[in-house]
Amino acid sequence: MNLQEAHYEAKFEIEFLRKKGDEFQTFFAKLMSIAYKADFMACRPWGKDGDRKNDGFLKSERRLFQVYAPYEMDKNKAKAKISEDFEGAKVHWKKHFDSWVFVHNATGGLPPHVLDLLLAFEDKNPGIKIDPWCLEELKLVFRKLSDDDKASWFGPALTEETRSRVGFAELKVVLERIAASPAPHMAEVKDVPSGKLEANALSEAVIRLIKEGWFKSYLVADFLSKWYDETLGERLAEAFKTEYQRLRSDHTPNQVFSELQSWAGGNLRGSPEHELAVITVIAYYFERCDIFEEPRGSTT
Repeated sequence: MNLQEAHYEAKFEIEFLRKKGDEFQTFFAKLMSIAYKADFMACRPWGKDGDRKNDGFLKSERRLFQVYAPYEMDKNKAKAKISEDFEGAKVHWKKHFDSWVFVHNATGGLPPHVLDLLLAFEDKNPGIKIDPWCLEELKLVFRKLSDDDKASWFGPALTEETRSRVGFAELKVVLERIAASPAPHMAEVKDVPSGKLEANALSEAVIRLIKEGWFKSYLVADFLSKWYDETLGERLAEAFKTEYQRLRSDHTPNQVFSELQSWAGGNLRGSPEHELAVITVIAYYFERCDIFEEPRGSTT
């Protein structure tokens, strides 16, 4: 995966993880409309009829989509809603579809009662294929998008050329912004243990971005060694640790990475050079201090 692909895929993953309820349905419809153009027919509620259990239709593949992304997947409510959607889809659209796709946001996998329900649908309806879609299936659709489509959605990408344009000036903006925040107590900076990337279950795209940050992380060390305040490095390390601890309890590792980007980048985020400077600083403190989890058995 090249840097541009990793940049956009990481952005897409975070967008997926952040969306719930109606926002998730809008996100799904946008993805499919960009990827398939007129072949995908989005369906919006209309008066008392609602959407007639249709959250989108892919004509060429005769696929009908139903999107389900609640804030919490309550067992009884989930079974009742999914059953209602499927049976309603048969009433209104049966002659048009051969595949019914259940699009959801349960990244850890569907609970057994939902899997059992979907398998029962397929057993009782031999002419209809039932497909659950989650992040991995949607990423396959996202990869169909052109670079222009991705740029129009997520802005300019990081590229290999961006690296050559990142230096002290870009890092200074990021480091000074973090240093200006209220300072937590001092802490020792630690070396990164072997296997830390793998221990955190980060996606391939996020790992690629962190590795890109390592190319110029030496500049962060160089900057800190020349800065007039010799305590800056330790203060920044503790600031990262404190922010990480705040995020880790209710965010996935990929979400933590994205939130750290927002926190470290501030309001100036946007240009590829600034984005890469932010990633470089995060990569440096990933290596040098206690953000993200250490491998089991590590003694560092």
